[in-house]
Order: sequence, then structure tokens, then C-alpha cells
Amino acid sequence: MKILNVTLTARDPATAARFYRDTLGLPVTSTLAGVEVIIGHSRLTLTAGDRYDGAHHLAFGIPPEEFELAHQWLARRVPLIKAGGSEVIAGSEEWGSRSLYFPGPEGIILEFIARNADAGTAPTAGDNPHMLSISEVGMGVENVLDAAATLSRELGIPHYYDLSTTFASMGSHDGLLILVDQDRTWYPTKTSTPARGPLMVHIEAPARNSRTNLNQWTTITSS
Repeated sequence: MKILNVTLTARDPATAARFYRDTLGLPVTSTLAGVEVIIGHSRLTLTAGDRYDGAHHLAFGIPPEEFELAHQWLARRVPLIKAGGSEVIAGSEEWGSRSLYFPGPEGIILEFIARNADAGTAPTAGDNPHMLSISEVGMGVENVLDAAATLSRELGIPHYYDLSTTFASMGSHDGLLILVDQDRTWYPTKTSTPARGPLMVHIEAPARNSRTNLNQWTTITSS
């Protein structure tokens, strides 16, 4: 499953866009809707909106061969969020991944994730790591099991490796929807809970219905 576009609101889209352009080195363009950030084959659209509680979460995929480069490069630009005293956070054996977490504009929790499944991706030219796509989108939902069942039934999105009352991963290694209980904090933070603000995700996946509303804050659109 590929994540083609994620749309979020920001109180100051222009300032948020400068972070993605100047700090992360991503292409940014102005659109009628707001600003658009290009991350590999994915797009992040930022539109003007009111303040909301909580924090969004996005993960950007990077080639595993570039993980050390990405670690050094990112550490010079942003404060990295540690877990157990380490900036490098390993996923489970099933996930086969290593991650770097860091704060972004307006409290968003961002992540670079290198998955073993992406081994062999052509390395980038230059000193900047190659961001492949938006690899994960986090969503706070009222009932994780119900939301996961809806995605499976209505859009044919499979479970990945996790399914519990507080956390579920849906999709495939190249695109995951991370469903968490609304009161759960985003790992590895101690205080950031899922955003209660507008979020739209446009995915490439088999679909029975073109649009599924998980709750008043999240809408999934399948192409």
C-alpha cells in the first residue's frame, strides 16, 4: 500500500513549510490549498487551520544503507528523541527496521524509518539522505479494533504485525496506517497524544468504497 498524499492543517503553513524545506531539504511548492511538500512518491499538503490538541505523527522511509548517514545528518539539524538513552530505536524482528524520531512543526512527531525490506534501494547522490515516501501515518481513534476492522472490510487493507486494543498497524511495509487509542502517547515521547485535528490520507490500495470515515478527525481516501 502506498501513501500518496497526507493533508494536515497548521496555524502557520508557511512557517511549517520552511522547516521541511530548510531543515529537511525537501522540495516545497505553493498551491491553491496551501503548501505542498514532496517526499519521494508522496506529498504532504499543509492548509491553514485552527489550533488543535495533541500531535500528528508521520514517518518518512529511508534506505537502510543510508541509515548512518541519515543519523549524522539529522542530528546536526534537530534534537533527536531518545528511548532507553539511545537515539537509534530498533523495531521488532517482524518489522526489521531502525528509526530516528524528532519533533517537527507545531508539535508533530516525525520519524525516519529504515526497513530491511527496502535494502538495495539505489543510494542518493550527495550528502543528504534519500527520503523514499511517507511510510507511516499515525491516527488516534476511539476504538482501535473497530477502526482496523473498518479499514479491512471497506478498503481491503490488511493487518501488518500488530493488532490490539491500543495499537494496530494496517497496510504493508511501504505504507502503513498506525491506529492508536486516543489516550495513548506517541512512542517514544512521554507526553504527546494523538492529534484531535483534521487529517486526510490518500492511499493507493484496493477499495470497495472510495471513502471511509473513521471518526470526525480522520478520513481515508482510496484512489
